[in-house]
Amino acid sequence: MPIREALIIEAGGERFRFYYDLEVPEVLHVTLRHGTTPEDAILAFFEGATSAWDETRARFETVAETHRLYWTRHAHDQSVIVISCFEREEE
Repeated sequence: MPIREALIIEAGGERFRFYYDLEVPEVLHVTLRHGTTPEDAILAFFEGATSAWDETRARFETVAETHRLYWTRHAHDQSVIVISCFEREEE
């Protein structure tokens, strides 16, 4: 698997990792694929309700009023890896 660059943002005592897209490496994956921003994901993380760990998909799901966030923890530093974040009206 290719090494992907990440944008790292620290907020609210957490470190968030936003990976750049594999096909368009100069654009963040969440922005290119879902039209959302790191700010959207960070707000959803802190304002939403998080479900239990989904063993099948290896992720957490957090649902906020406006966004749904899928995330996991980085094995090395326990930072939040943002897998995807999209507006709930897309559901």
